[in-house]
Amino acid sequence: MFNDICFYVKGNMIEVNGQDFLLGELSASCMNIPPSEFEEIYDKYRSAEYIMNHEINAEKDNSVEYIPPLKKEWGRLNSMMVEIDTALKKHKIFQVLDTQNAVEFFKGFTDMDGTIMNSENWELYYKTASLYKPVIDDIFNFNKTMYYFVNDFLSHLKKLDPENFAAAYYDFLTNPMAYKMIANPIMNEYMSYTSADFLEMNMIPKEITDGCGEYVIAEYYHVDRLQSFLKVDFLKGLMAGHHIRRCEHCGRFFLMTKGYKTRYCDKAAPENPRFTCNQMAYRTVRIKEENADNPKYQSYRRCLNRVMRSYQRKVIDEKQKSVLLRQAEELYHRAMTSPEFSNEEFEQQMQSENLYKLCGFDVPKRGRPKAVKNDK
Repeated sequence: MFNDICFYVKGNMIEVNGQDFLLGELSASCMNIPPSEFEEIYDKYRSAEYIMNHEINAEKDNSVEYIPPLKKEWGRLNSMMVEIDTALKKHKIFQVLDTQNAVEFFKGFTDMDGTIMNSENWELYYKTASLYKPVIDDIFNFNKTMYYFVNDFLSHLKKLDPENFAAAYYDFLTNPMAYKMIANPIMNEYMSYTSADFLEMNMIPKEITDGCGEYVIAEYYHVDRLQSFLKVDFLKGLMAGHHIRRCEHCGRFFLMTKGYKTRYCDKAAPENPRFTCNQMAYRTVRIKEENADNPKYQSYRRCLNRVMRSYQRKVIDEKQKSVLLRQAEELYHRAMTSPEFSNEEFEQQMQSENLYKLCGFDVPKRGRPKAVKNDK
């Protein structure tokens, strides 16, 4: 379950339980657990832990005998564990990491009579429920720490590239106020963003995707803490040029794979799920968004520049230029006012190969056409 995580890092991707994700994507999912939701999960687990620990009889010889709870307490405990697991599974990262369907495990005990439950079953139940404590602790450790790193360091970088990301992380860790930003035992004796992680790592040749025939030397990791997994995912992502930003419209974190400085995400807007935050911001603050901070606008402007350069080189004529510019404008308007394209998908739509094909033209060859000699 969450204490036995195996995964591969392949270039800018991470493979977990047979599924591929962009590096940083699952970290962003964890960071999007709202503080209020985390507090509810944390309080429920503390209550569940209190019930479990008060049903254990620790003998003087340090042996532990598992004694099942009373029927009334059993019902409360089992209900709490189902609610905790269900709350975590609302987020992609825990859907991916839980391969054993833990909620079904807990529900399997719902109809059992706690007064006759045998010690073997109770021991299995106790050990399974106890696995949630380090997970819940690490959600706090990672989210609190990276919230400050993203908000106060990454978001203020003028140039978004791996070298500057690494320098920002160094500045963050060595900042005089780091003890206030990084989860540590001084501020909370039970929490800590650890300075070292214990993990197994092997270098293994592996197909980029199953059956593709293309291989890379993948990094195979085996960790026993959620925090260790999140650090590899987040920090390896930085070195691949991926960075997490916080949407100024909805407050959620989202992953960027290019050096854009966009302020809004492509997730469904809370107030109107038919549109993304980027689109809602465009509709409400259109003038402010018509600038270099908008990834779709950047893609659109690059497309226009390519068309105009082709026209200036005389590889397309006036009519073709007009058709291409009109088609690009229609695609841009559609992308900004309807939830059809993400930033990356719109960038692909704006590429010459796609735009020319859409307009029924052949993509012109590079360079100026050869001059035609007039024979007299």
